Amino acid sequence: MSLFNYSTKEITIKIVYYGPGLSGKTTNLQYLHSVLDRERRGKLLSLATEADRTLFFDFLPVDLGKIRDFTVRFQLYTVPGQVRYNATRKLVLKGADAIIFVADSQSEIREQNIESLKNMRENLIANNINPDDIPIILQYNKRDLPNILSIDELNKDLNGDRKHEYFESIAIDGVGVEDSFQRITKLTIKDIEKKHSINLQPPAELIEPIESGTPHNIFYNNKRDSVQTIAEENVTMSKQVIVKEIREVPLFPIEKLDMLMNTIKDLSQTLKEIKNVTSSIHYEIKEMRKEQKEVTAILKGIRNNFEGLKTKKSWFRFS
Repeated sequence: MSLFNYSTKEITIKIVYYGPGLSGKTTNLQYLHSVLDRERRGKLLSLATEADRTLFFDFLPVDLGKIRDFTVRFQLYTVPGQVRYNATRKLVLKGADAIIFVADSQSEIREQNIESLKNMRENLIANNINPDDIPIILQYNKRDLPNILSIDELNKDLNGDRKHEYFESIAIDGVGVEDSFQRITKLTIKDIEKKHSINLQPPAELIEPIESGTPHNIFYNNKRDSVQTIAEENVTMSKQVIVKEIREVPLFPIEKLDMLMNTIKDLSQTLKEIKNVTSSIHYEIKEMRKEQKEVTAILKGIRNNFEGLKTKKSWFRFS
């Protein structure tokens, strides 16, 4: 869900790159990060494991300028592709506004593609997001490799009803990466307009190159001055919508709330462990005191025995 922050005048839109392991999700973000204007990109964060190049997520805020008084910010995430990280994938999908599903074109990955798409739909539903009511485009990656599936075969597996737009790509060379990103931003803005009854019409620089097939370079340095024209003066938003959005906007981004909840959960677990350790120590002290009493009683008995021996020895001596 896009976040309208009226205190900071920001609209934050979340786009998630989904797909099987090593399909090219991280490569997409790495390429975008390398070509975007440095002044308008955030730091790319990546965590790697032996099994997959992304353990949690890649985070890339992209500032597109202003829509009237609001600054538009895109947050780009990828999810880990490995099955055992499903809980993380589900968490990253929370609050998503759009998805780019990156499929691996290699024939031997066919089943993984199908399973990953099915898993994506299940996780969207688990996050109360209708998979049929969110912008999704398909990116058929690794088209330069041998033994790849045809576009018809990929569409049959992943896009049987041809509901979603698709792009061919070679992410490692940047082919199709910008086209996918540009298209999903346009679809997402239109979707937000529809859901929130507002006009967020992007400028011609964002739309026309996509339709005409010419290179799109709104994100680069030579277009920096034109970014401020991202909205026309005819943007309208009713007072009722504004009030509704203010009520719906959380005080913190949902990702931060999740982190806060996880921290509280960890602290609670730590306190529970400390309580258990304390109880264990109290029990051990109690047992030690019990043993000490038993030892004291034994020592007292030994002492009485010695006293008895002394008495007998004295009696024997004087008899």
